[in-house]
Amino acid sequence: MARTVQFSEYGDTDVLAAVDAPALTAGPGQVRIEVRAAGINPIDWKIMRGFMREMIPLTLPAGLGSDVAGVVDQVGTGVTEFQVGDAVMGRSLTPAISESALADPANLITKPADIGWDVAGSVAGAGGTAWAVLDQLGIKAGETLLVHAAAGGVGTFAVQLAVARGARVMGTASERNFEYLRSIGAEPVS
Repeated sequence: MARTVQFSEYGDTDVLAAVDAPALTAGPGQVRIEVRAAGINPIDWKIMRGFMREMIPLTLPAGLGSDVAGVVDQVGTGVTEFQVGDAVMGRSLTPAISESALADPANLITKPADIGWDVAGSVAGAGGTAWAVLDQLGIKAGETLLVHAAAGGVGTFAVQLAVARGARVMGTASERNFEYLRSIGAEPVS
């Protein structure tokens, strides 16, 4: 058995409960992760409240979370990217707010030793989205990028990743966040 957080009905955080669930087993092409940290994203509370039930139908009880960091403790057949004992971070296939989660190795990277578990467990959703968008746009040195909601989760990553690529970044935000935007390399605009 493994402890996991689930909800049996839609609602606020009071519907969440830590329960015992059957242990997960890594299938072909999967790894099982002993979870050290899991991130919460806006989609998670929207799912829990039932706001996404048309787009993401669930069979209750259900769990939450996909941003995950932990140590590989089981490797399915065909997996060559990771071994038992590897510290990883990324996105899980099963709810991450649990003692263990399953993941596709393609959605994981090796956790750098100098990144704490708490940070590693919160990067995949917002960071992955920002990375994918910048790749899709092909942002490179010398270009100018406007990032809306630049002080938010995805925006914060997008600004820093674009600046690291050598782009000039302008970011929209409320005036109270202007100094923060400057501190991460963006020129604030309202």
